[in-house]
Amino acid sequence: MQLELFSGGKSLLHHLDARIKILIYLPFILLSALTNHTPQTLATLATGVVLLSIGQLWSRLLLQRLAAVNTFMLFVWATLPFSLAGTTLFETGPFSISREGVDLAMLITLKANAIAILTITLLGTTPVIALSHAMLHLGVPSKLVTMFYFLYRYTGVILSEFERMKRMLQSRGFSPSTGMHTLKTYAYFTGMLFIKSYERAERVYQALLLRGFTGTFPLLTHFTLTPKDILFAAAAAISIVICIKL
Repeated sequence: MQLELFSGGKSLLHHLDARIKILIYLPFILLSALTNHTPQTLATLATGVVLLSIGQLWSRLLLQRLAAVNTFMLFVWATLPFSLAGTTLFETGPFSISREGVDLAMLITLKANAIAILTITLLGTTPVIALSHAMLHLGVPSKLVTMFYFLYRYTGVILSEFERMKRMLQSRGFSPSTGMHTLKTYAYFTGMLFIKSYERAERVYQALLLRGFTGTFPLLTHFTLTPKDILFAAAAAISIVICIKL
């Protein structure tokens, strides 16, 4: 699954307590999302880059993920500099680029990359079962944790079913167009996907009941804080304060 692609490493970041990672992740993400100041955004982005180095996560896979994020940013750059009123930087014919539009597009791009990198470094380096376990220890309602785990666990299964049904349509010579036949086909396709999802959910639920599932996962092991966890949390807290003060 996509969320666990970076969780197989052996670095310090991979071995940190999952509770510490979540507690660090939340304030950094809130700061990145809510700030309107470029220095703060640059500071959170720089923190993410440092974490990438600590986690030894520089790879082609990382660049692919960041490329996907920045592909969406192209739409931001294609609209905001031309549509936001302000001081004109460049003008040609009916089009003009404003300083305010460029600044806002740059801020959004930095925010998106900072959030993506922080998510990869702090959550992506932790197996989902460990994240679920940590959320339970942090007091998140067990029903929400269970929903999160099963959503992650079976999203890939539903996507596989979607691809299988898509190949079946293609093998029967289906070619999408704007006609009524295409609309009906997509309607039937969507309906069948919902039905198959519901049927699979029922089978999984019945299988869990047969195994004594009561709606919660019992915690058989517990996290133990180490000096490395405490030092990392302290360094992260200092970084958060510095980012806020900028």
